[in-house]
Amino acid sequence: MNWCNCIVSRRYNLVSAGRVLCLILLLLTWSGPAGGVVSSASKEPVTIAAIFAHTGLAAESNAPIIEMIELAVERVNLSGGVLGRPLRVLQLDNLSTPIGSRDTAIAAINAGVTAVIGAHWSSHSLAIAPLLQKAGIPMITPTSTNPRVTRGRNYVFRVCFLDSEQGRKTGRFAAVNLGAKSVAILSNIDQEYSITLADYFEEAFVRFGGKVLFSGEYRGNATDFSTLIEQLLLHNPELIYIPGYTRDAGLFIKQARGMGLTSTIFGGDGWDDPSGIAGDALNGTYKTVHYHPDYPGGEEKEFSWLYSLKDEKNSFSLTNPLAYDAVMVLRDAIERAGTSNASAVRDAMAATVSFKGASGTLNFDANGDPVGRKVIVTRYNKGWSVVRTMSCQ
Repeated sequence: MNWCNCIVSRRYNLVSAGRVLCLILLLLTWSGPAGGVVSSASKEPVTIAAIFAHTGLAAESNAPIIEMIELAVERVNLSGGVLGRPLRVLQLDNLSTPIGSRDTAIAAINAGVTAVIGAHWSSHSLAIAPLLQKAGIPMITPTSTNPRVTRGRNYVFRVCFLDSEQGRKTGRFAAVNLGAKSVAILSNIDQEYSITLADYFEEAFVRFGGKVLFSGEYRGNATDFSTLIEQLLLHNPELIYIPGYTRDAGLFIKQARGMGLTSTIFGGDGWDDPSGIAGDALNGTYKTVHYHPDYPGGEEKEFSWLYSLKDEKNSFSLTNPLAYDAVMVLRDAIERAGTSNASAVRDAMAATVSFKGASGTLNFDANGDPVGRKVIVTRYNKGWSVVRTMSCQ
């Protein structure tokens, strides 16, 4: 795939005139880097790329992140841009595949972008990270939790916690706090995220006295889980851990409850919100998240008005603060670098100290991973509520 064949969308039209008016009114009370709203439209833009899924299996879970990036960029530009220039984002569709992700990374490199935001799924970030590292273009992912995404790459950063932290904290919580003695673990074998997170969960659950009764696998595009559910009914575990994504988790939960499975069901941050698929069957389930409005942990007061711009079609996602922070920490690094040169921006990003983000205060360690993130356990009952928070590192 070459540059001309990539699906590129500015998508600024998603921000309605009403939204823009709200942004302008709110920004009149916010002092940006130039002391207010400054026109920079006549200057050459600073161009970044956003690599996410607009089509395919991952599109639904990626949509809220894409929308939040667009809103955050609008805010940057309404407050004077970056370095007194407009911030321009190229939205590149990775087609929900690692191959598509690789192709869009090549497109971003060929376009000469200053930096890349993305991807969402770890398998997609693992595909683009080596290329951007080699090209010397900084990358920041809001939500890819697989430890290998940043490992050995000084141009790659993330806003979110790692699966090593999430899995171990969750495994301990399930065994100690929930008191579960037995578990069945189901992995999406098409996704590194699911396999890795399942392994870390199992390690901790067993270490704290739990027993794994059954390990099952399914494909990422699965729609019928009845065979797996029949096996689970035979083993009757107290807990089922399924670190999948929104679509597969929602389908599994709905079918499991319909077939009479009563085990407690637990998932990871990849679930986002399967309520649209699972319906009331989601009640009583648990999942881990990076952010919750009842336990914000963040010091970016302006984020609240971005939350207020949600509408019925594109509802607020608990991953939105991470996407917002990815844009803002990148903007901060470009400002501190004083240039749009990719190498200088990388150095400034690595030197980030106590950045006040919507999801919390950001400091990066030597691996480009955030220090001091929290794993938040939530429970669903017609909405997600916080059960426990656990500090990482």
